[in-house]
Amino acid sequence: MTREANCGALDKLDGEQRAEYWATLALRRTRGLGARSVCRLLRHFGSAYAAVYAVPRWREAGLDPRKGASLSGGEWRREARPEWEDARDLEGDILLWTDPRYPALLRELPDAPALLYTRGDPGLLLRPCMAVVGSRGCTRSGREQSAAVARELSACGIAVVSGMARGIDRAAHEAALRENGSSIAVLGSGVDVIYPRQCADLYHELCDGGLILSEFPPGSLPQGPHFPIRNRIISGLSLGVVVGEAALKSGSMVTARIALEQNRSVFALLPDEARSTPSGMPPSEGCEYLIEQGARAARGAGEILRDLLPQLQEPPRLAPSASPAPARTTRRPDLPLHPRGQARPIPGPGDPVSGIPAREEVSASDDIAPASPEGIILALLRKHGSLGADEMLELLSEPESASLPDVPRDAGSLSALLIMLEVRGAIHRLPGNMYEVSRHAS
Repeated sequence: MTREANCGALDKLDGEQRAEYWATLALRRTRGLGARSVCRLLRHFGSAYAAVYAVPRWREAGLDPRKGASLSGGEWRREARPEWEDARDLEGDILLWTDPRYPALLRELPDAPALLYTRGDPGLLLRPCMAVVGSRGCTRSGREQSAAVARELSACGIAVVSGMARGIDRAAHEAALRENGSSIAVLGSGVDVIYPRQCADLYHELCDGGLILSEFPPGSLPQGPHFPIRNRIISGLSLGVVVGEAALKSGSMVTARIALEQNRSVFALLPDEARSTPSGMPPSEGCEYLIEQGARAARGAGEILRDLLPQLQEPPRLAPSASPAPARTTRRPDLPLHPRGQARPIPGPGDPVSGIPAREEVSASDDIAPASPEGIILALLRKHGSLGADEMLELLSEPESASLPDVPRDAGSLSALLIMLEVRGAIHRLPGNMYEVSRHAS
């Protein structure tokens, strides 16, 4: 298993990554922003940090900047804090949008997840992937046929993706693990929650020799609405989806439909002989329907591999780190690092909402130029003790500040600047929407 012993996922992030993680949580917890809106911001600005900093410019990404107004409030912090704390104890990794290991194919989706929690080997995400899904109540022959397909795909260096359900999913995971360990399970719960319980042994095998991932916060329990959401990741990671036995109304059919919408290849396995499930329903009913809708019929991995050969021969599609953010007039502050390269927890000490204490006594303002917009805000707070946003705008409109470049002149620009200073730990928010300089930045 590729994790550091006794090291939580949060502790593996450096200072810049922690700031990006906190900014990602801020976007995910902002009212009025769904997965598509967050993805649009990430794609346009290159990172969650840059997007939070650029709230007044959200219109460039096709979003109303007013949707970011709530970032200056405390509600998202109350919701984000438990996820932050749970990440501290999580055995695994956090893959951010800016991480080069973030899957390239998944990044292309209009509703790609802003982050992924993982346990196991994230390096598997750099391999070509194929999903193998199907019915929980499958026949023995269907299970064996799906396992054979997964085994052959894995032998060719393809990571087999599925949902760790009973039946076809389990058979596909186990076959791929037995071949060369290249199997990925996408959960409809937190990455640290085993569901179903009957697959606990498989869960641990995947942690040790494969990969488990989820976009849901650690500790999230499985809920019905989670599974269609996770299905888009199963297909989004993959070059295509192979459907073993499936009923007309099933999660496998949902995955296949999503795959077609994502312009992925869909293959339906056809049995060599007539079968019947324990319920008496024909197990190939869903597959036959998929073929009628344009899916490709297959009886084994050979047909699937021949169809995928042009894509498999392409150079590996490595996910780049965040694309450069568009130029802006306001300087994006660098992030303070602990002398050993580790940042203190974000946001800063004493925040009455987050309550996340600092572990190191570092100055969050050492690298902030006095004449920069950030430095001017800090100077105002040091002079007056604590100020509200309206008071700051009033002071910034006075003659001595009027000639300063890049100083925020409106509530949206100031709110974004305050958030970034808070993320860095230079200031913290008081009740009543007041701000003061953090004691470590004084």
